[in-house]
Amino acid sequence: MIPASSSSSVTEVPDTGVNAAKLEAANRYVRWNLLFLLITFNFLLFPIWMPLVPYVNQATNIVIIITISLFQLIWLIATICAIRRTLALNKRNKLKTQKSQDVESSATTTHSSIRHIVAMTLYKEPMTVLQTTLDSLTQQKDASTRTSVIIGMESATPEKESKRSLILDKYSSKFLRIIITFHPSNTPGEIPGKCSNMNYACRQGLESLRQDPDYHYEKYEHIFTNCDCDAVFDPEYTSELETEYVKLDESDRHSSIWQSIIIYKRNSMPFFVDITGVLRTFFFMGILIPWNINPMSHYSLSVKLLEDGAFTHPAYQMEDIIALIRYTILSGREIRIRPLNLISINGPTSGSNYLDEIKEWALQIRRWTIGAGEVFHYFIVKTYRMPSLYLSISWATRFFIYYGLVLCASAIFSIISPIFVQIIDLTVAGEHENILVGDDIFQKICFIFLGTQYLFLLVVTVLVRWCLPVPGGSDNNYNRGFKGVVRGLVHWVLMLPTILAYSFVELYSFFELAFRGKDVCKHKAASKNNLVLVKDSGSS
Repeated sequence: MIPASSSSSVTEVPDTGVNAAKLEAANRYVRWNLLFLLITFNFLLFPIWMPLVPYVNQATNIVIIITISLFQLIWLIATICAIRRTLALNKRNKLKTQKSQDVESSATTTHSSIRHIVAMTLYKEPMTVLQTTLDSLTQQKDASTRTSVIIGMESATPEKESKRSLILDKYSSKFLRIIITFHPSNTPGEIPGKCSNMNYACRQGLESLRQDPDYHYEKYEHIFTNCDCDAVFDPEYTSELETEYVKLDESDRHSSIWQSIIIYKRNSMPFFVDITGVLRTFFFMGILIPWNINPMSHYSLSVKLLEDGAFTHPAYQMEDIIALIRYTILSGREIRIRPLNLISINGPTSGSNYLDEIKEWALQIRRWTIGAGEVFHYFIVKTYRMPSLYLSISWATRFFIYYGLVLCASAIFSIISPIFVQIIDLTVAGEHENILVGDDIFQKICFIFLGTQYLFLLVVTVLVRWCLPVPGGSDNNYNRGFKGVVRGLVHWVLMLPTILAYSFVELYSFFELAFRGKDVCKHKAASKNNLVLVKDSGSS
């Protein structure tokens, strides 16, 4: 291990320490996430007030039908995108299997001028979780000669010195370099969490590599991978990443982020944790990547783009949600999310008992939601620095559709508003004419929408549970066989109630952010004490 140094080139960069405090102070009391909440909440309210307004109430039914139709259209587009990505994943997997049977063609091309840097952070997570991630990285091609690992710990990490020694003893010989940093606590302008820890670890780690005379940093082109400590990489992750990287010219290489498709697995999961994981995988394939909104969990980019984008912002809590827009603003060019046609495994939330499972599940949703609200604020404050007005409007629209409508408002609106309208019409609003769509037809159309929504969810279930080429066949015991099929179908029925509960947690979180402001923006790490990842990461 090369000790991390603290040169001036690291500490004088914006967005660290007191400089981050200065950046944040200017916008501490004007929180643009309020606009996000205002639009979303007013959208949810109009089925309540609209039936009470004379003349306007005549259009209530048709407006609700049009709105739910638009939600269904979004689901249709997302489903088509997810099917296309699933076909691409299976095509690559089939070609890989064919090549592995041909000794000559199975030899992958090595790009000797490229080296990899993988960074992750560690706080209170069990060492077994981290070791699963490091073990999957040791399976990458030429990991001992071409891959360096940066592990950022907090200064308050329990037993940090013993953890450091264990990591170095077990893995020093398996990677080109292992760099372990300790992020200082209570740095002005920073909030505790992965963003500030990763920001510090990357700056110190890259400086260490540059100062290492035996590493010869300037001779190589570097690809950086940001990941959680509970990630299990496909054994061909770095090889596939290199293949896609070298296909692009220099300009595109440094304006791209590569995202693998992530599934969320552990040995046993409550239905709501399992369903949330399935939906997140679907949204990776159907919305986040094709709509170019943001990377998630672990992703890769050139070190040049990482540095042009000033690493991660230590005053925000979700470095993945903020990544694309931050790198676009600070690099001055549009950034493209590009898919990697392989699957990685992440650990979902976990708890010590069922009540704890619910608590951790809700806390994770809360973190994502507050993080999304903070990113929207960051975007509005910095939008004048976007490369173009069109890009600003386009990204803000896509971001709001996903985080404001798809994840928060659509389920509540589609399920609750038809019921509310009928109750209000019967109790308060009284009789009135309806334009085009009477109450009987309105009820029938709403039931049709319920059926089509479940049809979309069935496609989601089939795609994610039974059509994705999971590495090593590690999904066989959970989703295959009679028990797996029955469980999958039962969870399919429970999907809509789970989405509805998810949406209410999101709505509550937006209100919490509105009332408590920056004080609620703390990244309390998710509990992983009871997390048992699927360990088999061999190639399928």
